[in-house]
Order: sequence, then structure tokens, then C-alpha cells
Amino acid sequence: MDGKRVALVIANDQYDDPGLRRLVAPAQDAAALAEVLADPSVGGFAVQVLHNESAQEIRFAVEDFFADRVPEDLLLLHFSCHGLKNSAGELFLAVADTKPTRLASTALAADFVNRQMADSRAQRIALFLDCCYGGAFPRGMVVRASGEAQVRDAFVGQEEVGGGRGRVVVTASSAMEYAFEGGQLATAAATPAPSVFTSAVVDGLTTGEADRDGDGWVGLTELVGFVTDRVHRVTPNQNPQMWTFGSQGELLIARSRVRRITPTPLAPALLEAMESPLPAARFGVVDYLRERLDGDDLGQAYAAWQALHRMVADDSRKVSEAAGEAIASAVPRVTPGEVELGEAVPSVELQVEGPPIARTAVASPGAAWVRVEQDGMTVRVSADPADPGTHESSLIVAGPTGECTVPVHLTLPESKPEPPPPRPEPAAVSGVAPIAEPAPVSAPGLETASALKAAPVAEPAALSEPEPEAAAASKPVPVAETEPEPTSKPVPPSLPSAQPEAGSAPPWWAIAVLAIGGVALVYLNWPGPLHSQYLWSDSDTGWWVYRSWGDAAILASVCAVVASLVARWSGPLALGVVAGCALSVLEDGVVILGGGISADETTPWALSTVVTAAMVAVLLIVLRPTSWRYWPVPLAAAALVVAGGVLILVSALTHHPDGYSWFTVTKLALIEPVFTAGLGWLAVAATDKRSRIWLGAAVTTVAVMSCISVIPALTQGNSPPAFITAVLGNVLVVAGVLSRELRLQSRP
Repeated sequence: MDGKRVALVIANDQYDDPGLRRLVAPAQDAAALAEVLADPSVGGFAVQVLHNESAQEIRFAVEDFFADRVPEDLLLLHFSCHGLKNSAGELFLAVADTKPTRLASTALAADFVNRQMADSRAQRIALFLDCCYGGAFPRGMVVRASGEAQVRDAFVGQEEVGGGRGRVVVTASSAMEYAFEGGQLATAAATPAPSVFTSAVVDGLTTGEADRDGDGWVGLTELVGFVTDRVHRVTPNQNPQMWTFGSQGELLIARSRVRRITPTPLAPALLEAMESPLPAARFGVVDYLRERLDGDDLGQAYAAWQALHRMVADDSRKVSEAAGEAIASAVPRVTPGEVELGEAVPSVELQVEGPPIARTAVASPGAAWVRVEQDGMTVRVSADPADPGTHESSLIVAGPTGECTVPVHLTLPESKPEPPPPRPEPAAVSGVAPIAEPAPVSAPGLETASALKAAPVAEPAALSEPEPEAAAASKPVPVAETEPEPTSKPVPPSLPSAQPEAGSAPPWWAIAVLAIGGVALVYLNWPGPLHSQYLWSDSDTGWWVYRSWGDAAILASVCAVVASLVARWSGPLALGVVAGCALSVLEDGVVILGGGISADETTPWALSTVVTAAMVAVLLIVLRPTSWRYWPVPLAAAALVVAGGVLILVSALTHHPDGYSWFTVTKLALIEPVFTAGLGWLAVAATDKRSRIWLGAAVTTVAVMSCISVIPALTQGNSPPAFITAVLGNVLVVAGVLSRELRLQSRP
């Protein structure tokens, strides 16, 4: 429809009158509800929030809210406050300056809201009242007319509204109940949290669970049913109510970002074949399951996906790898794989690809400035106004079968402020000197008062709503009803990120810090005259290695300097090399210092460890992915990484001709295989382009430095087995990482 979606959220939790008890929930109600209503992928409302305003300010805002509307508009008005009644039993909504003995002039009459609703041209209006009506005062304070404040009576005039217009009034409780806050009546010491009612509203809209018919839209009737069930779980004594006046059809409040997928049972014969002792039979089952996974029947596809996960652990390598490949083929893919936004390109459309079950994925922004609108398989990405400069974030597309991450870049040119026009000189009056303008005086509390004034948010483009009978045609993006396997758990949207994505330039401050750190490492590890300094020395075994221009410590230090200087142009690749160099020196420092084999080089190693730890911290700030992934991983790549780690461990345990091993020198030798394999595993599991690049470069650099550091085992220790197993182990780790990268690049 062409109408706008506008919401006004009014919350009062502070009252001038001491008899009105302070409420805990309303401020939290306003923030939580405004956020979900304004989300373009959920409510798409233009939201205005009023917090602790006077009766006059609220009356003006309510009248302005309903005035000058068109019939197609959808209006949502939400109150979180006390509900009071006068001697005649008429309902009033208490605000900041309300006096219980002067309700007519200091409170907001329900009849006033009633008249504004009736006079509005908008055909669709929803009113939410999160208030208590019978218990606004503490015990001992008596108010006249203890009867019920009937909400339906207060808004009964809406029944006379014609022209196809519909009004719906929803209350958090019935007339004689308290509206509970966090399961109990609020006290001054209560921890702020949304009320039970509003929490349920926000949860139903955010998760999409309120979409009970799975048509992709949350109707008001569905929402109230969901909220009622949720409130009863917390407090059975609170009963939300809904009154409908002249409403025709369902009021569609928000889009649902989920559609339930229930796995349908597989054929019994197929389940029996999965347990067959013949590998060939089980391999045939994998092919059949892959066909079901690629089919249009989402229930069968999801059941096949679950079954394939069980077959990943099959004893047959052929069956296991085939099952893993089938699972990987169902992960949603997005084209293009990267988003570049700017003044010339304000928005970009992406397409979710893959089998039908993968194309049901949900797109979520990775930062507050990223706007996402999704219509089926088409995702439109744009940006809210942001400060000039380069902004980096991501788009996470997650579904029941996995997720993928799309880097999002926004570049806005620096705007040069125009100089203010010269102030005209005041005309001189004969005989009178110009009067100097007094400097503005800042009155105490003035800024605070003005800051509390809430301004309307700019109205976004209205969501396209289907008619109730056609709602099922607008299909949402689903998430499975049953909990998916741990391999594909959707990642919640991350917080705003300032880290650069693949291909973007790292900030100058980071390059400067890394370069300075690299120079410091070169100075600390500078070799002296030949055979004058020990890199490390162990008195128990008699093992030692001299510092030289060929040892890994000085080579890693020099490489860190060079890579830091070119990182501005090479981006994550060079930063990954810096990370590998820093981690290599850091690992050596921990092993040598912890093993007590630093000889007379304790100070250089201690300072090197501190410097590299600082460099790693800077790199994590700049390169930290939106989420650290550990699973799923391709089985072949993971097997290579694990095998490499095992061989590095074997090298540390291998005895030299003198009967000693590197493990004999220091038990901390176990750190190297665990660290190298763990870093390789992270690189294999990473899905976004930036993380794959820098983690892959870091693993490769660590492996190269490890191979260099094991050369003395061959030249001085006369132990080819220790040398060969260490080199082969590092090669396998790098091969596993590169096989993952090549496999990803071969896919669209």
C-alpha cells in the first residue's frame, strides 16, 4: 500500500506527585518497542518517542499524530504509564505533571484520545495501553470511585466510525489487575527492564514467533494471542485484552522474518539403508539425500539435511566426505559477494542463491548504519546517513542450513564546511553607539530539558503490505522450527564494527603502531658478532642455538616491519603476514622464557614478548571478524590441519642421537603443535573473505618461521627425523588452509 506506517510511543516513569509510585518499566518499554518498530525488516514504522513529558505536550503530540493523515496510513499509539479514574469512573492516563485530584486538567483523558482517533482519516489504528487501572496508588491511599475503569466504555465511540475504518485497542491487563513489571510489582530498587507485556510484544515481533500462521506477516490478532500466552507463563493473574471497533480484516503490524520449517519423516527403507553395513549402500543413501536436499519440498529437504549430518561421522571416508560436500552445497550463497556503497551507489541489490532451502535465509545487518530490506531472495542493502569517511561492516545471511557473510563498505567524501556569511554591521544612529549583543547565558538544566524533547524520526519508505487474503503470497524468509544442528546456528546480528573488510585500507594509526613494533623487534633481536649471543641455551641437555641472521626471530622481525609498511596497499594479506610474524616471536618468547632456557637473553625475550602481544592486540582490533567460527569445516581440510599438528608434535617428541628431544628441553614444546593446528583450524572454518585472507597469511607465515627454526635440528642436532616431521607437519597445515581457500574460490 501507499500509506505510511507511523508510531508514537509515550512512556512515563517519573511523576511530580509523590502519591504516584515511580514505575520501572516504561523507559525500557519505549526503547525496546521503538527499536523493533523502526526496524525496516520488521515494523518499518517512523517512530516518535515521548518520555516523561507534561500533559500539554502529550495532548499536542497525540493530536498532531492523528491529524493530516490519509486513509492508507497505519498508526500505532503505545502508552506505558499509570491508569487512573475520576469519580465518574472515566479513564485517564497519568503523565509527568498529573495530580490525582485534578485529573481533568493534568492528565490525559481517554476520551481525548478517543476523539482524536475518531476524527483521524487513517483507516487503520492500533492503540496499546500498558497500564494498570485499579492499583496506581500504594495501599492506604484512598481514591474516590473504586469501581472499574472500563477500557471498552472509554473507547466505545469508535464503534460508530464508518467508511471501512478499523480501530483496535489492546491493554496489558483487565480493569482490576496490575500490569506486572518483570513478574512483580515495581519498586524503587527494581532493576530496569521492559514490562512483561511489552517484553512479549517485542519478542514476538523480533523473533517472528507471533506469526502463527506462517504467512510472513504478524497480524494484530496473532500478536495479542502470542502476548497473552507469553504473559500467562510469567504471571497467570495478568490477562491482556483486545477490543475491536469496526475493523475489517487483520491489521498487519510487522513482517515476520521466519517461516517454520518442520522436517517431514523420511522413508523407513531409507533410514534402514543408512544403517547398512555396506559402504556402497550408505554412499547411495547420501546421493538420495542430496537429491531431497536440493528439492522444492522444504520439509523433506530439512529432514535430509539433518540425516546428512549424522552421516558425516560415517566410518567410510568416501561416505563421510560425500555427506560433508552435500551439506556444504546447501549453505546459502550471495551474489555479489561484496557491497560497495557511496554517494554514487546509494544501494545495492543482492541475490540469495543455492537450493530452495538455502534461499530461505534471513539477511541481518552487522552495524546500525546498515539498512537491509529483504523480499524473498532479493536483499537490498543501503546505508543510513553516517559521518564522512570509510565505514566497514558486514551483512550476515543465515538460514536453517548455514550462513555466509558479505562485507559492506561505505565511503563518504569529507565535506568542507562553508564559512558563515559575514554578519551585517548594525546601522549607526546619529549620536548613539551600537549596542553590543549580550553573550547567550546557559541556564542550568536548560540543556537537559531540551535533550529530553523527542523529535520524530524521518519516515522510511512504507512496507508493501498485501491484503489479508493475499498475505500468503508474500513469502517470508524462514528459519527451521526445530533447532538446527550446531553446524548451522544463525549468528545474531553483531554490533557496529569499525574493522576493515577485504580489500580496504587499514587505518594509519594501526600501520604506525605495527611498524614501530616491528622496528622494536628488529632492535631487540639484532644479532651481535658471530657466535657471541645465545638465542637460547639449556644447561641440562647442553642444547643451544646462537643468534644469527638466519634464525626465525630476526627474520620474523624484519618481515613484520616490511609487511607493516605495505599493509596500507595490501590490506588483510600484509596484515596477516604481520600477525604471523608477531605470533611466531610471541610463541617463541613464551616457550623460551617459560622453559627457563633464555640464557643471558632474558631481557630481550621479555621485551619481545610484550611488544608482540601489543602488536597482536592491535591486529585483533583491526581484523577481528564479525564472529569467530569453529564449525562447520570441510573434513578434508580439517584432516590435513590435524595431521599436520600431530606431525609437529611427533617432531617435538623425536629423540636426537644424544638421547634428548625438544620436549626434554621444555615441556612447553607442546604449545607449538596445538597453536599451529588451532590457528589453521580457524583459517579453515572462516567464511568471510577478509578473515580467510588474513588468517591464511598468518598460518603460512607461522609455518615458514617454524620450518626455519627447526633447521638446527638437522644441522646441529644431526636429527633428520625431527627436521622432516616438523617441516612436513607445517606443510600439511598450510595445505589444509590452501585447499579450503581454493575450494571456496571454485564455487560461485
